[in-house]
Formats: sequence, structure tokens, C-alpha cells
Amino acid sequence: MRFYVMSGPHQGETGEMTDGVGEIRLSHPMTRDVLCRYRVNSTDAMIEQEGFESGVQLHYAGDVPRLE
Repeated sequence: MRFYVMSGPHQGETGEMTDGVGEIRLSHPMTRDVLCRYRVNSTDAMIEQEGFESGVQLHYAGDVPRLE
């Protein structure tokens, strides 16, 4: 399923995520060893606009340390 990041450090980015997953984590663009959390907001999750592939909107939900 396609995702569209609507807020936070990755705003404007798109990508693919597994159906049914409500959260993804992306590397923070300016801080090493930190991940940005993005979640599906159930009130406006689906995006179906002409010219865009159907997908879900993700909103910034804070940062977490990268644990490896």
C-alpha cells in the first residue's frame, strides 16, 4: 500500500508499506541513531485523489532512539 507523509521531518515523502500496519519508522534526516515515527490517522487515513495512487496518509508521531 502506498503511503504519503503529511507532517514532520519527512513531509512530502511517499513509499510503500505493508497493508494493516498502522505505524512506520524512518531514519531521522538530521539526527543520527534516531527514528521518526509516523502513524495512520483513522479520521483521514485513505487518500484517493486524481493523479495520485491510492494510499494512506501518515502523520508525525514523535521520535524514538534506534535500537540495534
